[in-house]
Amino acid sequence: MKNKVTTALMTSMFAMGLISSANSQTTISGNLDLAYHAVSSNATTGGSYRAIGRETQINIANKGKLSNGMDYAAGFSWELDGGEQLGVSTSADSDSANSANENVYIDFYYNKDSYISISNDHVQNTDVTFTNLVGWGYLGGQGINNKTSLYPTSLNESGYGIGVSHALPGFRIAGTFVPNPNKDGATTNETGHTLTSTADTGTNSRVELTGRGDLGVKGLDVMIGYAQKDKSGNDTAATSKDFKGHRASAKYNFGQITIAGDYIKSEGNNINAGTATVTGNHELTGKSVGVAYAITPALSVGYTRSEAKTNQAAVLSLTDEKVNMYAVGYNLGPVTVQAQYRDAEGVVGNTGANGEGEILAVKLSTKF
Repeated sequence: MKNKVTTALMTSMFAMGLISSANSQTTISGNLDLAYHAVSSNATTGGSYRAIGRETQINIANKGKLSNGMDYAAGFSWELDGGEQLGVSTSADSDSANSANENVYIDFYYNKDSYISISNDHVQNTDVTFTNLVGWGYLGGQGINNKTSLYPTSLNESGYGIGVSHALPGFRIAGTFVPNPNKDGATTNETGHTLTSTADTGTNSRVELTGRGDLGVKGLDVMIGYAQKDKSGNDTAATSKDFKGHRASAKYNFGQITIAGDYIKSEGNNINAGTATVTGNHELTGKSVGVAYAITPALSVGYTRSEAKTNQAAVLSLTDEKVNMYAVGYNLGPVTVQAQYRDAEGVVGNTGANGEGEILAVKLSTKF
């Protein structure tokens, strides 16, 4: 359920100058996710462990009309995942800084469904997972042997910039320009006082373009994306590359069955495989397919197969990453229950036992 606060209930806030629009509506919503993970690793170090995951988010959004008659929208979110704390700004707590830079935006609509956005983490981008149809999270063996994955999560990096989102029949195209990309937002300056040069991360600007829609076909969802960013001037390694990548994803629902596929390739990446490597030297490629079946309107099962590799495999004695994932989801109305099991090998390119493991996870989710 969403709670709407109209102007009739906000007279005191107008009086204090907190709201200036006489024709606006504010909406407050949120979500809460709790998950249990049981990780089993065959690695000589790292081993098995149990973990509880948490994600909480509150969204505050406002929309209305400007004095010139144009529509506008504005908002921000507070996101707290496991281990994060609001108000903590140390360099070791960059996730906490990121939680305060979640979905921040002011949009100006130049027609009914298209807008220009000054924002961070808001405009349509490639940070989506098409093939994990019933489960949740990014693809790959994330968490096994305390590693992430060779499978690229997206081509997107957080950072404040300007974007355009334009609606076409059956398709939306969007583009963002970020002058100072910053994945965690930790060094974002205030608007005036305490302005410092530490907010300049030394990276070059980033451009990302996406298109997504059903192309007029019921049940279809297609996305294409491209992004690029020149490498940092501080990165003088001869083998480092500028970052660029592209992604193509699609899923199609017909009756009780949904099928999906994803292809993503990006270069200029670094990985943590426990093997000597050079920053920005890896070209990563990920491919995955997924299928889901709705047994009843409330109960679904799904399967996802993902494979990923690096072009540095021969140089660093790395192997391809392969993961099978099985998932089941049940809708209890205000609360949903999901369970998923991952069986992985070659996690982050590690060969043998160091790249093998399994994850069993159960998650409860609710929205308000």
